[in-house]
Amino acid sequence: MIKIAASTLAADSSKLEEEFNRVEEAGVDLLHLDVMDGKFVPNNALGFEEIEAVRKSTELPFDIHLMVAEPEKNIEEYLEFNPHYLSFHLEATSNAEELIELIKGKEVKVGVAVNAPSNIEEVFPFLGELDFVLVMSVNAGFSGQKFLENSVKKISELRKKIDEENLKVEIEVDGGINEENVKKVIDAGANIIVSGSTIFNSKDLKETINKLRGK
Repeated sequence: MIKIAASTLAADSSKLEEEFNRVEEAGVDLLHLDVMDGKFVPNNALGFEEIEAVRKSTELPFDIHLMVAEPEKNIEEYLEFNPHYLSFHLEATSNAEELIELIKGKEVKVGVAVNAPSNIEEVFPFLGELDFVLVMSVNAGFSGQKFLENSVKKISELRKKIDEENLKVEIEVDGGINEENVKKVIDAGANIIVSGSTIFNSKDLKETINKLRGK
């Protein structure tokens, strides 16, 4: 089943509740929250107060993507938002295995995010412990970027490895996804599609969501 996650970066912050009600009614499965600290990536987004504001605006399940240095320092605070999915970057921590175990212990689906310049093989040693892998199809840090075609090969390689090891690991893809390129990533093996402006700028949300599911 293809799941659609609407990226909150593209939502109108002046009317969050209206925006989230609209996408929920259209059939979005998750809200994707990109948390940035201005250190790991050159941008700041979604502090704890902002995440709390989003939480008060919707009951949609959270998919939190931590683009922060040393995520283990504040991981308990992010877990208090009861996310359905929570991912972090291997490059951001020296305690990846402990962090994975901690998140799983809270009955939250844990994932590792792979930056656009990084090799997909870097996550292979962790696959047996992960619930999902987030493949970045743009350079992390800013919304509205163009989809990077080499991410399709990464997804294919990851799907092959997951299937070879008979694992139940989902593949999420984030960055520049629209109605024209989504079929490529679904065919390559992704099942969680993150999209921002394509969703929030749509004039026919239900049709857009259906297209993003590959229908």
